[in-house]
Amino acid sequence: MAIFQSALAPFTAKGFYLLTWGTALGTNVWNTLSGYRTYKTLPRQTFGTLQSRLQPLYFTFTSIATSTLLLTHLWFHPGLISSPRVEPHWTTSEAGQQGLLILASLVPQLLNLIVITPLANDAMFERHRQERVEGKEYDEADVSETLQKLNKKFSLYHGICSALNTISFLGLAGLGLAVSL
Repeated sequence: MAIFQSALAPFTAKGFYLLTWGTALGTNVWNTLSGYRTYKTLPRQTFGTLQSRLQPLYFTFTSIATSTLLLTHLWFHPGLISSPRVEPHWTTSEAGQQGLLILASLVPQLLNLIVITPLANDAMFERHRQERVEGKEYDEADVSETLQKLNKKFSLYHGICSALNTISFLGLAGLGLAVSL
């Protein structure tokens, strides 16, 4: 009987919760590793075009997975959505702190999906166009002021996107540690 129950573990609510967490975290790690590898392998503009297609898909998938994780967490801990006067509280209970870690992962993913990635893609394609107009790469000496501004704009959005993705990873990794204790 114990073997049968172990085989069915992934089909329980707790198994679903853990698989959802693992999928969200694994997707984040894979995106980071594959992004680095493709950056080192592909020509820069080809890499940028590829990322402009993959990043929205990645952030959509991880947002859905993390939202599902949050809903499953709230299903296990319905007290978190009740009155703030009723235990458990988000900041003082273990379940609430785990929920905050999920939110700390979800919010950056949604910001990247809805705001930052579209802005970064627009800046990147503007920079590609300006490079073609000038016949220069973005990092060559004596590029125009327009291209310098586009470099700064893209760098800003790319840095914000990377930072938000790191925060999302840390939230999911922290959740794994919190659940394992």
